[in-house]
Amino acid sequence: MKRALFPLSIYILPQGYTRLRIFEPRYLHMVKVAMKEKNGFVLCHSDKTRPSKVSAEGVYVEIVDFSQDQGGQLLIDVYARCRVNILDTDVDDLNLKHAWCEPINEPLWDLQDGNFIYHERLADLLRDLFVINTELNDLYKKKNYADPIWVAARWLELLPLTLKQKQKIQSCQSYQAVANVLFEIFDEPA
Repeated sequence: MKRALFPLSIYILPQGYTRLRIFEPRYLHMVKVAMKEKNGFVLCHSDKTRPSKVSAEGVYVEIVDFSQDQGGQLLIDVYARCRVNILDTDVDDLNLKHAWCEPINEPLWDLQDGNFIYHERLADLLRDLFVINTELNDLYKKKNYADPIWVAARWLELLPLTLKQKQKIQSCQSYQAVANVLFEIFDEPA
């Protein structure tokens, strides 16, 4: 599938939601086309080391809601459908990047060992965060606290870590390795 690219420093994983403020003409056009064609676009990161200047991987998102902020700028809520590999990038007349994107059908982490140590604690902490943060709670239409991967992915999105730290944690092969790192963060004395 060929899709528009939206390079941002936002970190989102499949089944995640985020709210975007759209004000640049090229991205307003991207949203207009996405809504007209009932397609999404790809959120990715900037990467100056690559010829395309965007990351090799992104997340395909679909618009689920829209509104305006107090200044009249467009706000869109997007839902992350799947990770994608970004290939064959080009740029249109509006300076909007497009690329051929292939879905990544592999799960984020391996669950085969069946060892879900820390899952309950991480899920409880996440549930508490949603309760006290009404804006975040309203953004997440669907929550799946029973799914260890869903819980770990939300923590990676929400924790105030650098992009490099988040990518390093995401690169772990198993859910348990990710859960161990997350639990260490929460278990550290303040």
